[in-house]
Amino acid sequence: MDKIVFNNSCYFGVGVINQIATEIKNRHYEKGFIITDNGLIDAGIYQKIASILSRNKIPSVMFSDIDSEPTVKDIKNAYNELKRADADFIIAIGGGSSIDTAKAVSVIATNPKYEDVVSLRGKKDDLNHPMPVFAVPTTAGSAAEISKSFVFEDEVSRKMVVCENDKILPVASFIDAELMVTMPDIVTLSSGFDALTHAIESLLSKNANRLSKTLSKEAIKYIVKSLPKSYDEPDDIEAREDMAYAEYIAGLAYSSSGLGICHSMAHAVSGKFKISHGIALSIILPAVLKFNMYSNSASEYKTIAEAFDINTSKMTEEEVCRAVIKKIKEFRDDFNIPKKLSDYGVQEEDLDVLSLNAFEDACTLSNPREVTMTDIYMLFKKLI
Repeated sequence: MDKIVFNNSCYFGVGVINQIATEIKNRHYEKGFIITDNGLIDAGIYQKIASILSRNKIPSVMFSDIDSEPTVKDIKNAYNELKRADADFIIAIGGGSSIDTAKAVSVIATNPKYEDVVSLRGKKDDLNHPMPVFAVPTTAGSAAEISKSFVFEDEVSRKMVVCENDKILPVASFIDAELMVTMPDIVTLSSGFDALTHAIESLLSKNANRLSKTLSKEAIKYIVKSLPKSYDEPDDIEAREDMAYAEYIAGLAYSSSGLGICHSMAHAVSGKFKISHGIALSIILPAVLKFNMYSNSASEYKTIAEAFDINTSKMTEEEVCRAVIKKIKEFRDDFNIPKKLSDYGVQEEDLDVLSLNAFEDACTLSNPREVTMTDIYMLFKKLI
């Protein structure tokens, strides 16, 4: 796939990471604060970016003490290190965890009234422009590099918290598939199912539009073809690049249309239990698809069927929907992903709290079918 520059701020293609120093210098920034994780240090990814900065005489300080899902504590610690570093821009290297931590820190840096972090919950219309963030994604799933929001865990309430504002978008992103070949298998799967669910939920969203549907359809086709290749042959650059492209356009799609209750339920579960976001989505998705087949978006299931090469010529709309649900389960099960939330410790006594948290999640608003808290409870109950 050719190198591409989207909107003059998102670089896509093998080797585009080498453009990061030019972007920084063109914007006249002086010292960077790098947020990454220890796995990427062990894999040598951080060192690649640090070397590019060093060769171009751009000083930087690194912080890597973050969890697989960023927490209030992680963000506070990173912010305190940022203040000591006296940096004027941030580079986020990693998946959604690193990028979302960077976004949160960048907001607090120019809006210190939110130093407690937890008060960042919800849509914030009063933000000063955040400190600039350069995003270097190393996974193909979260689309955090093009998202105007970030998600973190409040350890006290054990809820996933979402903050939204148009100013949160990184100033530039560098999507380089060469940085993704060292992803562990579980990260490849989790990020892949995150991207797939973004594409499917944005396609079915009640706020879907012509643009979002076009992007969603394209993303689903690429993920169905390339996720198995990325998993079976981690060094397959073409498959990795296709996945990176798919997660990017799926991110554009859901930024326009919103998502649905699959994400709402996964946010609730990931906040209370240590289930990676994408794996939670893979468990929940078939049940949500079954629930949403009784909506005005049912006709769009045919698009999903086409991506899986399902012959729908003699099927009724209901048969198409059921065939898609069956195929999604088979696609997931080919990777030996657990099928039940109970495998991660979720029990029936947890469902009241989980259902409330999911019902109140922002993603619920764009679900294609009207949903009650009881509906969500019953969906959860089928998954334990």
